[in-house]
Amino acid sequence: MYLVAFDGHSSWANSKALTLAGITPATGDPANGKIVHDEKGEPTGALKEAAGDLVAKFAPKPSRAQRLAALRMGMHEANKFGLVRVHSAGQDFEWLDLYDELRRNGELTLRFYVAYFLDPPELAPDSIEKIEQARRTYHDDWISGGAVKTMLDGVVEAHTAAMLTPYSDDPSQSGKLFWEPAKYQRSITELDRRGLQIFTHAIGDKAVRLALDANQQAAETHHTHDARPRIEHIETIAAQDIPRFGKLGVIASFQPLHAYPDDDTLKIWSRNVGPERAQRAWVWHSIESTGGRLAFGSDWPVVTLSPWPGVQNALTRQTTDGNPPDGFVPQERITLEDTIKAYTLGAAFAGRREKTEGSLEPGKLADLIVLSQDLFKVAPSAI
Repeated sequence: MYLVAFDGHSSWANSKALTLAGITPATGDPANGKIVHDEKGEPTGALKEAAGDLVAKFAPKPSRAQRLAALRMGMHEANKFGLVRVHSAGQDFEWLDLYDELRRNGELTLRFYVAYFLDPPELAPDSIEKIEQARRTYHDDWISGGAVKTMLDGVVEAHTAAMLTPYSDDPSQSGKLFWEPAKYQRSITELDRRGLQIFTHAIGDKAVRLALDANQQAAETHHTHDARPRIEHIETIAAQDIPRFGKLGVIASFQPLHAYPDDDTLKIWSRNVGPERAQRAWVWHSIESTGGRLAFGSDWPVVTLSPWPGVQNALTRQTTDGNPPDGFVPQERITLEDTIKAYTLGAAFAGRREKTEGSLEPGKLADLIVLSQDLFKVAPSAI
């Protein structure tokens, strides 16, 4: 048996799966992963980050027919919520051919922007060729490739997000960068030179800083004016890095429901980062007010595809029960108008589609949905 956490950053394997994968007390940790052991040195079955790949590679692979069926189900789920485009952040480009098959069959009901997942430790020539081939082959309104997604760190809950200072609940840990900084910098500079848009997963403040530094150097090297690099998640950030988004033109790509203040956020996430860093949690308002551009999405399947819980949380930063009464880091709330803009025009800009999508204007696509209530006339708690 092999189970994966909802966020994909932790997994668990039973003894049979560990045996199949050849994981023993003597097995070393893979790069960017950790095999958890008990006090006797035996693997417990808990696997963090890339350690899960040691087991996952033995799992049965879905057939092409199963993948197509899953895509149809996923599109139906998205269409239920009125979604017309998705940014698929970090897929193998084999999926592009599946999207194309659905299009040829007249079954495509979503527009797809696909970013190739670039594994550390460096940008290899074969990866460059795959990315460029995808850009050459798929570049229309329905299916487009040629973007790149990479990950700099893990998650706060597992102590794998890279922090500038140690975790408050465990000073022996400060997370880890998945890339060697110099190799990440070189990769970003080369991708930027080619005009490829870069999505970087960065959750801890150390990872966010490295992503900003790398994109700044790339822009200064190439004098790029429309690179539109994106940093994804940005769960905590050093205060001095907040205004850099606006100054550098780096898009702050958030998923508002990640900041939902349930027990996981208040008792685990906040405990791990400590009270000082927790005050810079998901800094939507601070980035926006210093000239940064917001783009909102879901991070599905980590959370629901429906935008409405995220919209509500951007306004309240409270649970549906109204807790905390004053909101979680309430100074980072934003207005309904700015929230909708981040989900629509902000997301369109982040996908290089603002000339045809993201707002209702002459010459743009008529992407319309009908709601049962006027969001501007109901309380945020009713959204």
